[in-house]
Amino acid sequence: MMYTRTTCRLCESDALTLIYKMPATPPVDNFRLPGEPEISLPSFPMDLYMCDACGHAQLLAVVDPQLLYGNYIYTSSSSTDLDNHFSAYADRVSAYLQLPPDASILDVGSNDGLLLSKFKARGFRVLGIDPSAYVAAEAEARGIKTLVSFFDSAATETVLRAGGPFDLVTANNVFSHADNLREFATSVREVLAENGTFVFEVSYLKDLVEHVVIDYVYHEHLCQHSVKPLKQFMAACGLQLINVERIPTKGGSIRCYAKKAGDPTKPEPVVESMIADEIDFGLYQKSTYDRLKARVDAIAARLTGMLDETLARGGSVASYGASATTTVLNALLGIVGKLSFIVDDNPLRQNRLGPGFFVPVRSSAALADFRPDIVVLSAWRFADQIVAKNQEYLSRGGCFIVPLPDIQVVKHEYSRTAI
Repeated sequence: MMYTRTTCRLCESDALTLIYKMPATPPVDNFRLPGEPEISLPSFPMDLYMCDACGHAQLLAVVDPQLLYGNYIYTSSSSTDLDNHFSAYADRVSAYLQLPPDASILDVGSNDGLLLSKFKARGFRVLGIDPSAYVAAEAEARGIKTLVSFFDSAATETVLRAGGPFDLVTANNVFSHADNLREFATSVREVLAENGTFVFEVSYLKDLVEHVVIDYVYHEHLCQHSVKPLKQFMAACGLQLINVERIPTKGGSIRCYAKKAGDPTKPEPVVESMIADEIDFGLYQKSTYDRLKARVDAIAARLTGMLDETLARGGSVASYGASATTTVLNALLGIVGKLSFIVDDNPLRQNRLGPGFFVPVRSSAALADFRPDIVVLSAWRFADQIVAKNQEYLSRGGCFIVPLPDIQVVKHEYSRTAI
């Protein structure tokens, strides 16, 4: 079900240092209906290590991908912000690369085809590939041809027959998911047209530290990328990194552009300037992560103290958000065993049980039905939207707590108190 790597995923060095000790949990997106066979899975480590040789941050515990993705229920279309993001993405990438009208596009880890639908609406030829039969069926229903498979060297011939070679290969929030990234990158090179471009989005390690996006470290995210090691890795795989753009999704991400080695395109100056900035920031120093951990531990101690006081006087506590990141955060802050239920606005998540502690997921109507004294906004990046939607709960004396990047107490009429 799991094995442990002993070498860096990018440069294969065995000089690896633990930089952040995380709690062990079951697969964090394993929200299941009572009675489903996958409901009870063991806990796996998700500690973060850094390669002393190249600076790549990564998990060494590798959970069987079939266990993580074989019955995957997350869909891109369930996120309004992703819908808007992918529309802007298709505009930006097609314009920047000056894609011809008949360009062919492959999206790796295409999920329900949301991104490809944006490109298809602009007249491009599209193909998706995703290991989840569930989300692939969703994509096919919206007219996006999708291969059900992991993307590796064994799949390249099938992919090429289905629509390649490709002018553009995209991989959004999936280039962090593959254990064998070298095989992934060389497989991309194999299916690219000679002047094609590989564009991938990943969460950015510097943003993780600066914005305290520690809940983005979990089993699926085997890598936490930064520019310095990525540039070196791409060169080793016969590719060259030509541009990097910072984007706000997932708490802070980067969009990277790569061409085949030998392509005449000159890399943008931003690549070297970002590497210099990473070094100046201390991104490759363990002390940076020691300070981050001390900050998160202090938040956890304050939060659990507040919740314990509420429970001691007979009150109740819930959390808001049933997702992979919220599972991580609830475990990291030590609050899972204190929750009566979890609220989520996605009907697909409701009536399921959270991983490990089997906390029930309910709709936001539960706030009126059960009136918990405190609701921890585990989906803290969406705090403004959640607060705006649930003013009635606050008007009746309810209290939201935003845990990151620093604890804030939210009561009626958006009043916030930082503590």
